[in-house]
This record gives sequence, C-alpha cells and structure tokens, in this order.
Amino acid sequence: MIVPSMNSQELYSEIMNDYRMVERKAYYLALSLRRSALKSKQKHVRKILEYKSKQRNSWILTIDCYVKGYDSYVMVYYLDEHGLNGICVNSDGVSLSHYTPHFIKRYNERFLKDSNLSKLDLLKHFIINNPFEAIEEVPDSESNQFKVFGRFNVGVGFGLKEVIGEVGNVIVHFKTFISNDMILDYQREGFTALGEYYDETYEELQRINKRRA
Repeated sequence: MIVPSMNSQELYSEIMNDYRMVERKAYYLALSLRRSALKSKQKHVRKILEYKSKQRNSWILTIDCYVKGYDSYVMVYYLDEHGLNGICVNSDGVSLSHYTPHFIKRYNERFLKDSNLSKLDLLKHFIINNPFEAIEEVPDSESNQFKVFGRFNVGVGFGLKEVIGEVGNVIVHFKTFISNDMILDYQREGFTALGEYYDETYEELQRINKRRA
C-alpha cells in the first residue's frame, strides 16, 4: 500500500508490483464490454471505474473497448500532506507520470473552472481528456534531473523528470498547469512544435481506433 513516507524508488516499486494485477483486471473488464461495443452505434464503449487492489491501493481504470480490441488507462491515487496525488502508468508500461495536488488545483483554476467537482473528479476529468502527453526535456543545472515542458490536449504542464534505480526507471512529476493562453513568447516555439507532435500522435490513435471498430 502506498504511504506518504515512501521515497521515489519505493513508490515506483509499489506501483509496478500492483500494475500487473490492475492490467489483468482491465483485460477482463474489456472482455465483458465487447458485446456492448458490438451493439453500439459507434462500435465503442467506455467504462470508468474505481478499483481497490489486493495491495490496498486505489486506482482509476478507464477502458475504451472496440469490436477488435481495447485501450486501457490506469492511474493510482493517494493522499499526502499536500492533498490528492495521481500517478499514471504510461503506455510504455514502465514510466510514470505524477500529477501533484498543486497541478490538479491549477488545472481546475486555469482551465476547467468548476468549483463543484471533488479533487478525485478533477483527476478523473483530466486523465479522461488527456490520456497522454508530448514532452520536451531541458537539463536542470541545479540537480541531476530534467525540467519538463509537457503538452496536453488542453494545456501545458511543467515539472521534473526523475530517473531512479540502476535501470533508469522514470517518474515525471508535473508540478503545475497553465492554459494555452498563458504561454509566454519564449515558450511559443516549443509549444507549437509539441502541439504538432501531439496532434500527429492523436490522429494516428484515432485511425487505429477506427480500424478496431
């Protein structure tokens, strides 16, 4: 079970040990949704649920089921002294993206602007609408980490890339969020380039999903 006192290596190990079972849960859930996908007009069904693992960790599972396959996005969430944290296992199955309480707060203040949503609902809204990110890394002269500029579907995240362990496991800690209209002039070139890459990736995913329907 995740506890706030864990260091990055312990946190990474805990999540990845749990992830295999969570992926299996997503697989069986996708199988159960296939009949609904076949019957739907769009040949696609989305299911979002909260799941408590055997290791007593809390997960958000998002399943997009098609006639010929499925996608799953999984995020573990937990509380620390600063608030609600969400950590997503990325599509490569080995790297993690960490969305801090401050990031979640700024996402609501600077984009969503919905005071009625709980922190957990905010986290769900973000991951459903931003299942991946395009990132640019810049070396941080003050540490052995990299500063990260991440382009989402609906805005930009700033944070740090942390490399842990001898095999180089990665956690990207997104510290804050800004909306597209807050981009400064010196950030415009990177923002545009990452946007083009993001759009190309998104369009390719859309083409893949159409072939699955």
